[in-house]
Amino acid sequence: MNLDYYLRKARELSPKAAKIALRVLDRDPYIPVESIVALRPALVERSNESAGFGTTDWMTIAAIERPAIHRFTNRFESREQRHARLWVNGLRQEEL
Repeated sequence: MNLDYYLRKARELSPKAAKIALRVLDRDPYIPVESIVALRPALVERSNESAGFGTTDWMTIAAIERPAIHRFTNRFESREQRHARLWVNGLRQEEL
């Protein structure tokens, strides 16, 4: 796995995208603990400036956790939410 790539990308996420990615990362059973420990500090630092979650943020989190519902939620997804979803999905693909 290329953790350096995901670490660099985590630092490039917007604060809102980092907060969404952090929420999903902490609860994802498919991502090894070692990867979480390595990536979490960058996401925490980046997400400090973010406001709380809105309705569509929760929809994005649900779509990340249950990919089958993404087709219903994608039309409401902002650029920040899409970046968070793509970051997490890419990380998952690396782990498979």
